[in-house]
Amino acid sequence: MLRLISKYDPTPWLLSDEETVNGVITGDWHIGDKYAPLPEQPATKEGGGIKPSKTQKKIKKELINQLKKCEPIDLLIMMGDCIEGKQLRSFGVPVSDADTDTQVNWAYQFYEETFYEYLKPKQVIVIMGTPYHVMVGIGGNLDYQFAEKISRLGETIFGYPNLQFYLGKEKLLWDLRHRISIARVNKLMPLEKTFRNFFEMAATKGQHIPKVIGRGHNHSISKTVTDMSTGIEPWYAFMSPTLKANDVYGQTLSYPDEPNLGFFTFKQDRDQLYGGACWIKLGERGVSKL
Repeated sequence: MLRLISKYDPTPWLLSDEETVNGVITGDWHIGDKYAPLPEQPATKEGGGIKPSKTQKKIKKELINQLKKCEPIDLLIMMGDCIEGKQLRSFGVPVSDADTDTQVNWAYQFYEETFYEYLKPKQVIVIMGTPYHVMVGIGGNLDYQFAEKISRLGETIFGYPNLQFYLGKEKLLWDLRHRISIARVNKLMPLEKTFRNFFEMAATKGQHIPKVIGRGHNHSISKTVTDMSTGIEPWYAFMSPTLKANDVYGQTLSYPDEPNLGFFTFKQDRDQLYGGACWIKLGERGVSKL
């Protein structure tokens, strides 16, 4: 079953009877890009086979090795940009084109062979990624198409474009959005600024401040679940890693260009949140060296 939740819908309350919620955070798969993983037997619409590169094979192999260490989970959070798309905007890097229907099918196969196979999540959340990765013509939103496909395997929520929800018996408020700003000095600066903005909105408009904020998008800077508390009230934040290895675009950026590959684990125990990281090693620094 698929539920689409926008800012105009009531905030859902997930796993409301559970005092403890175990989950995994992933995102930025970019399936369809030559530096991103592929399913076991990818094929074109016409039935032609695609041979994954050595890097693509290794990403998937190392990912499965990490997933095998995990127990079944309650909640899988997917932070968007699951599909590469047509990539019509590349900031000076030569653009590429692709059949997005095929990319969505590959992403579904990849999900079924990895996170679904080894984690068996009770519920799945997918939020919308970057517009130029997910928007195409008649096919519509690619992350939504992907969410619709995986909803055939279990209960799925699509956040359009962002998502706030209450989680667990303690009813902690989570705020998930794909995009995050870049900080060249302090890696926590974008998260700290986000919390400041929420406090300002609470003071001026009476809005609720989320206990947990999650962001993705920045391949080279990720941060596992981090305690951002300033007093007795607990506040947490994270920036999820990617499954896409270093590409030409990443090598042109002025900020650190080595992407962090892997996924995060989390455990919400009443009003406390704990996190861990499962990294994929492709090169001597633990990330890609292409």
